Amino acid sequence: MVRSSLARSRRGWTSIAAGSFPPVRAAFVALLVGLVLHAMAGRLWAQKRPPDASFWSPIAVTWIQAFEAVPVGPPAFDATSAYVALSDNRLVAVALRTGAVTWTLAQALTSPPALSAGTVLVADGSTLLAVDAAAGTIRWTQDLGAPCVLAPRPGVPGIAVLTDKPELLLLRPDDGSVAWRLPLKARARTPAEGDAARVYIGLTDGTILGVDARTGQVAWTRALGSQALCLTLERDRLFIGTSDNLACSLDTDSGKVRFRWRTGGDVNGAIASDDKRVYLASMDNSITALGRGGDMKWQQRLPSRPVGGPAVYGNVVMLTSVAADLRIFYADNGTLGDTVELPGRPIERPHVVTLQGVRPPLAVMLTAGGQLFAVSPQAEPPVVPFDPTLGVLPSVDLLDDVEPPLVPMLYPPGRLLPPETLPVVRVIKSPAA
Repeated sequence: MVRSSLARSRRGWTSIAAGSFPPVRAAFVALLVGLVLHAMAGRLWAQKRPPDASFWSPIAVTWIQAFEAVPVGPPAFDATSAYVALSDNRLVAVALRTGAVTWTLAQALTSPPALSAGTVLVADGSTLLAVDAAAGTIRWTQDLGAPCVLAPRPGVPGIAVLTDKPELLLLRPDDGSVAWRLPLKARARTPAEGDAARVYIGLTDGTILGVDARTGQVAWTRALGSQALCLTLERDRLFIGTSDNLACSLDTDSGKVRFRWRTGGDVNGAIASDDKRVYLASMDNSITALGRGGDMKWQQRLPSRPVGGPAVYGNVVMLTSVAADLRIFYADNGTLGDTVELPGRPIERPHVVTLQGVRPPLAVMLTAGGQLFAVSPQAEPPVVPFDPTLGVLPSVDLLDDVEPPLVPMLYPPGRLLPPETLPVVRVIKSPAA
């Protein structure tokens, strides 16, 4: 006991000598310590090991549809088709499953399309047109009184349209009649976003407006001090990237600022989020993941400028760049999972869709040159017609054995197989003539 007391006084711990433990208590303490160490080791391993990706490698182009004209703006999507407005006065519908054109409407267009309950909305100057998404025929037209400056944004209560008067209008989806008009003190800088309660817009004077969707009255105003370059609505939060290198989160009910995050460059692409994190790409060539409260989770540098902002699918984050590539990051830790070379520079972030009967998801993008294409994971190698002559390799006088190539294989994603684990190629020599 004297030795035990000296140990406590010298080392400053509160445990007693092991010899004073009863056998049962000593076993219990050892078991408890073992469980704690096992849990800590498992947690550290889970943080280092990237999770299985829901958008896995290898990824290849599934189909491509090349147009003869450049697009007016980003495409619009529904569950089965993509809709592209072209500069040669055409509105084109493309099937997401095959990439084939299903219909074409000859019409002068000045704004990118938008979707509302089976209707494609496009503007021709100061006229808004509603086109049947299935047939490609015009349902109704509505004179706005001034040119439409940004793509119309349908919401639950109606269709929000911004004009250069400047003015905000809410139209009824069934016939395009005007529900209300709201004069604005400055021009709109971002397209409108809306939910069942309010319509949200960013103005060039640096203010964000939350407008009551039923009455057209301004419910709240928030001054940011600089222009909003992008505005993304995600459930009860409004995510904004500003011209003074800030990313902000506002509460949709009150306009209260939830967090401000200083970036190294402008955030002019869409901001994405999931249940745990908020993802943004800035013009200092970086992608950042923040917690819902604004604390940084991870950040990755990019070799080139991002385009359109990140897109989240499952546990991966996808981001395109001006270098015409698609980068896929693990959402949990920011690890780069794959880089895919694209046929051109996209003008907007990927649109990920899962089609019925098609197991791998599709990421659909539109390039500045007018190429609409889809990429998807290749779960199985492509089918190649069988050639019986390929079963036997011709003899080579200088080679008696063939070694496997010293190239690592990735299967499954994240697991590296060294060359010695590759199958050995056997060479069958033809009999001498």
